[in-house]
Amino acid sequence: MTTRTVPVATFPSGLRRLGRAVWRVADIAARFTRGTVILFLLVSLVPVLFSWQSQVVMTGSMMPHLRPGDLVIVEPTGADQAVPGVMVLVNNPARPGSTLIHRVTEHVPGKPLITKGDANEKADSTPVPEASVIGLPRLLVPYIGLPAVWLHEREYGLVAVAALLGLGLMCVPSVTKKPQPNSYRRGRRRR
Repeated sequence: MTTRTVPVATFPSGLRRLGRAVWRVADIAARFTRGTVILFLLVSLVPVLFSWQSQVVMTGSMMPHLRPGDLVIVEPTGADQAVPGVMVLVNNPARPGSTLIHRVTEHVPGKPLITKGDANEKADSTPVPEASVIGLPRLLVPYIGLPAVWLHEREYGLVAVAALLGLGLMCVPSVTKKPQPNSYRRGRRRR
């Protein structure tokens, strides 16, 4: 029996280095994406354990302090802590069924609050009843809620691109260590 050698395909070393660099970047991006997804879950679920809630900023009325897409973690409080100068999350009296994060400009105990967005020139036209106060923002996570803003503004293309990119990066396998040749142990051959 004769043995015949089969030519092995070889790649130029520059192409091999480029391939390794591409995989390294993809691996880092995949790990970042996985970490971001875990962060999303933690930021969304952990506040619930403490009866806090998370709220995505949908408009620019509080710019530059809060931008659309920022996620605000809100501690439930009463109207007694809504003093002038403090941001507050309230049930929006002008749009029932929605919420509003604005800064308190006036508050006399027992009377409705007067609020104003930092980017607005005038105070809100509808005073906020004390019973409508939900809580005070305590933590800000920037840009994490952008997909919710895109959905609200019907930017379905951006949502689709972000979802496909995220799913694609989630599927990239992470390479921990390159296996060395002959690093496995051979078992006994059976006859």
